[in-house]
Amino acid sequence: MKSFIIESDIKNLFHINVYKLADEWGISRRELLEIFIRTVNFGIFDIQWDFHCPRCGGIALESLNLIDTKSEDYCPVCEKDFFNTLDDNIEVFFNINESLKIIPEEIKKSFMDHITDTITKNRIYHWKSPTTISGLDCINNNVFREIFGNETLPVDQSLAIKYATILFTDIKGSTAMYERLGDAKAYTLVREHFEIIFNNIQHHNGVPIKTIGDAVMGVFNSETDALDAAFQSQKALKSFYSNKDEKIEVKIGLHSGSVLVVTLNNTLDYFGSTVNTAARIQSLSQPNQITFSELVYANNKKKIASYVKKLQRSKNNLKGLSEDFTIYHAL
Repeated sequence: MKSFIIESDIKNLFHINVYKLADEWGISRRELLEIFIRTVNFGIFDIQWDFHCPRCGGIALESLNLIDTKSEDYCPVCEKDFFNTLDDNIEVFFNINESLKIIPEEIKKSFMDHITDTITKNRIYHWKSPTTISGLDCINNNVFREIFGNETLPVDQSLAIKYATILFTDIKGSTAMYERLGDAKAYTLVREHFEIIFNNIQHHNGVPIKTIGDAVMGVFNSETDALDAAFQSQKALKSFYSNKDEKIEVKIGLHSGSVLVVTLNNTLDYFGSTVNTAARIQSLSQPNQITFSELVYANNKKKIASYVKKLQRSKNNLKGLSEDFTIYHAL
């Protein structure tokens, strides 16, 4: 990293393509992204959020802080409002911090002029590429949330996510366990199981969002990562409690779809029908079982078959949904 900063031309320290660098350096994209995120905390690089117009691709807003973002922005080129979506129109990149090197204004101007000229000639600026870092890549990153836990949205604003996978867990008979063992001993068991589930969520590129009583909520960019986390959590829990007198048995539910990111209790949280549905699917699961929606099953048949050979399909009435909902139980 030091040699990259020292040897790079100044124009290459503006709008740094981190994923492209990772491919060139032969390391994982997530690993290098997390390195760059950590360097922001040390004042080496700045993280910048660009909010692109979904129609023309132009930049309607540039921001160094999430607190400056809004649910909606206005594109002066298209003369239309648009909603911001973390995995669709929000790009994240890094610039060298000006305490180390100053990026000349002509480089920044040239970048913006190129976008304007492209839109003028072609009516659209194609900013997305296979190496583009989306806003979702940062929001759903444990290192980002660890370092920038105070980076939140305005309380009256939200950012959409087009597609994410929500995981919910809960403990079988936790009320009876607390009564039988007493609060202190029961909570020790609960805390142990939290650690196992959190570790598996993080190991499989997910983010533990919160605990709700004895339940855990996690979010993933990838359904396959969510399934790996779910099945590996059950495997780890069974192994951990195999030789213990007191055991915790967990129910897990998964569902995918659009969600909203909001600020609640001074942290980023996730809301919407996808979250509610995932919680209700979990409530239909049995101890030591994983239950998922038909959407998750349809997209990941091979992955699921690599873990289990038998599934039970059922139609259930979920609160708030007018039609029966098809879910699958991994047996």
